[in-house]
Order: sequence, then C-alpha cells, then structure tokens
Amino acid sequence: MASLAWQLASRYRNTRNNSAFIRFISASSTWGIGLGVAILILALSVMNGFEQALREKVLNVIPHVELEAVEQPIQDWPKKLSALSSEPGVVAGAPYIRTEGLLRAAGKVKASQVRGVDLAYESGISRLDLFVKTGQVETLGADQIILGQGIASELAVKVGDTVQLMLPKVTEQGELAGQKNVNLQVTAIVGIGGQLDYQQVWVNMPALAQWLDMPADSIQGYAFKVADIFQANTISRELGQKATDYIYMLDWFRTQGHLYEDIQMVRSILYLVLALVIAVACFNIVATLVMAVREKESDIAILLTMGTAPGVVIRAFMWMGWLNGLKGTFYGSLIGLLLAWKIEVIYRFFAKLTGASLLDPTIYFIDYLPSEIHGQDVLITVLVAIVLSGLATLYPALRAAKVQPAQVLGQR
Repeated sequence: MASLAWQLASRYRNTRNNSAFIRFISASSTWGIGLGVAILILALSVMNGFEQALREKVLNVIPHVELEAVEQPIQDWPKKLSALSSEPGVVAGAPYIRTEGLLRAAGKVKASQVRGVDLAYESGISRLDLFVKTGQVETLGADQIILGQGIASELAVKVGDTVQLMLPKVTEQGELAGQKNVNLQVTAIVGIGGQLDYQQVWVNMPALAQWLDMPADSIQGYAFKVADIFQANTISRELGQKATDYIYMLDWFRTQGHLYEDIQMVRSILYLVLALVIAVACFNIVATLVMAVREKESDIAILLTMGTAPGVVIRAFMWMGWLNGLKGTFYGSLIGLLLAWKIEVIYRFFAKLTGASLLDPTIYFIDYLPSEIHGQDVLITVLVAIVLSGLATLYPALRAAKVQPAQVLGQR
C-alpha cells in the first residue's frame, strides 16, 4: 500500500484545482530540466565523437613521438631504431626524412611539407591505407608520390598524373644555394581531413635523401607509435635519454595537441553552462511548490490538526516537486540519447537541405558531426538533474511543515 506522503503528492499533483499559472510553472520546470538533460547528453556525446575521430583519423597517420636530428643526419639507424622500438610503451618505430618543397602542376604551385618514408617501417606506425581515396599505397617507388586530397584538388591532379617537386638546396650556413627539380607520378591520393590534407605529401625516403644530397644510408629522425597516446610526452623524454645522437624530442601534443585541448575546454564549458540551465529549471520547482503550499495551506492545516506528522507533509511536497524533476530527466534522457544516436544523419540532412556545412574540411579534420555515447556521461547527467531537482524541493517542503493550523483555520 502506498504511503500517505505518496498519496498526498499524487493527489495534489493530479488535481485540476490548481491555478493555470501554477500548472504553467510546473510544466516549464519539467521541460526545462528535460531540455537541459537532452542537450547536455547530446553535447557530451558530440565531444566524445570528436575525441574519437581525432584518435582514429589524425593520430592514425601522424607519429605519436618523434626524435629528430638537430644538426648532423643520423647514421647506422637500423640498429639504433631497433633498440629504441623495444622500449616499454613503444609499439613500433620508423625512419623518416622531412623537408619543405613546392609542387607544380599545370601552372599551379603549392607549398607542402615533404616526408620521406620507408613503407616497410611506416606501416607499423601509420595507417595511410585506411584513408586512400584513389590509387594504392602498398608500394612507393623513387619516382612516385602520395598526395593529400587538398593538395591534389588545388593542383587539379589525379592518380597517374605527373607533378614537379622543387626542393631547396641549403648550405651548411643555412643559405639557399639552389634547387632540385624532380618529376614524380601520383600513385595515391589520401583524405585524412583538415589541414593535413593541404600540407603534407609522402615520397620514397632513399630517393629524398639522394635529392637532398644527404650521406648514404642516413636519416633525419625516428617516428614512433606508442601504446598510450597520453604518455607520449613522457615516452619521448625517455627515448631521448636513450638515444645516442643529438636530437630534438617531439610528440603529437606539439602539433595536434591544441585539437585535444580545445575539445576538453569546450566539453568543460558546455557541462558548466548546461548544468546551470538544469539548475535554473530546478528553481522553477521551488516557485511551483511555494505557490502550491500557499494554495494548500488550509489542507495542510487540517492534516496537521488531525495528527499527521510534519515529516509526512515534508515528504509529500518533496515527492510532488521531485516528480517534476524525475519526469523531465526521464524524457530528457530519452530525447538526448536519440539525438546523440542519430545526430550525424540529422546533420547531413540539414547540410544537404541548406547547402551549408558547419565543419569546413579545409579547417577541421572531419566534415561530419561525430557522436559517441558514454554511459558514464549519461549517468552523471541524470544524477546531477535528479539531485538538483531533489534539493530544490527542500525549502518549500520545510515551509509546508511549518504551517500554523490555528492561524490558518482561524482566518477561514
């Protein structure tokens, strides 16, 4: 059998004798909480989606850790790379040579970062094959080049076309002494997303070393993939201490860390703002219950006169207000989960309908709206809404229990 407090709460909540204004404030508190919960679940899921996309796209291509020679190229690198790759936390390592160059095709010129790689090693730290739009990346000959999709679009070239790569020749004093021009065939076009598609190309590492007049069998640095990307900074220092060459220690935070920090900052701001939205909606519960107590003073006075314990009155009004919070949280959670589940489809529909895109692929590393639902985020959001709505009932409920029967009934 339901308790007296629950029966009173249900009766007061379902009665139609309440004023229209009280019903309006009550409904606004319910749907305000629901709206806040729904948007918060959606926003957190989208932030989780961006973080997941960062890991699956950008961090699947760029090295997590790099050790780059400061002055002289690194000699006898296979033995050194093998030793460093066996360190704890390191998944794989690969050699590389990096320089700046100009690409020219059909009268168009594009500056880019040229990265010389050995695919036998590179496949252990990078998954370029996952992002191939056209062509193949299984082999990379001395006269071949892999382009980012943005660079290929700007140069208006496709797989099989020839581009001219212009490389600077620099003296030991750092002065420009000339240039090296080589003609290369486009063997693949990869689309990773964001600025990387407009900045980087890949060529054969031994060929690039020859074009730059580097010593035979020498490289510029090592690139590593690590098991825990958030330990990249620590691992880079440990590898730097093990290295026998004079090197710079770099990690992905230096180049792409701003993306991760931006995601975390936006997540914190959204959580704070939307939690305040839920809190404001909960204040409407206070207003609703205060007016309800005022309207039901005579009923409360009669109950207290008949011997009803003040605790029953407190629990009755707490239930009455808390049900608004529970209802809003329940429907808000359902709507939020549904939106988070289908937000990419909804985004693509409106983008196609309006012809506008919120995510410019030349700026962002994705052109869609990702979403990943985390149970922990949903649970925390629901708990915050329930706790805040419960706390909002305390003052009106305590005020109801302090009604003076003699004073109230004497005025009737």
